[in-house]
Amino acid sequence: MGSLERLVALLIITMCTSVTMSLAQNVIATPNLDNQNTTVVIYNDLGDDLPLRFHCQSRDVDLGNQHLAAGGSWSFEFKPSASGDTIYACLFGWKLEFHYFRIYRQDRDKESSLHGCTRCEWKIHKDGPCQLNNVTKMIDHCPPWDSSQFSKNNLPLFI
Repeated sequence: MGSLERLVALLIITMCTSVTMSLAQNVIATPNLDNQNTTVVIYNDLGDDLPLRFHCQSRDVDLGNQHLAAGGSWSFEFKPSASGDTIYACLFGWKLEFHYFRIYRQDRDKESSLHGCTRCEWKIHKDGPCQLNNVTKMIDHCPPWDSSQFSKNNLPLFI
């Protein structure tokens, strides 16, 4: 067998061994049921046929600028941190009005809390966000915006 053939054979054996070991580790690892994926869904419920623009991010992940037509929805998925400090904050805007809201706060939204969820659905209204209550199945949890309205002289860059 030539040296090229030996190298190719060694490479194939190494790859097969790596895949086998990786699969074996995944089978042995116990799943963390307390740290399931979470989905956040945002609905544009502004009314008046207004489009909604927003920008969401966590400390580590920037989800970029988004645009929702009236009645539209958008979602993202993530795995909350094991340390319990995951936060996704969004800046929402329409016309010349802008509001800031932490759309996911692990201390508020973890599944074991009062308004907990693994699928967190929020309708964005002009007067604030409202969350689907998983117990009543109604959109009846409406906390205030985390910020007051921005001034027209202090417009965010993404709009």
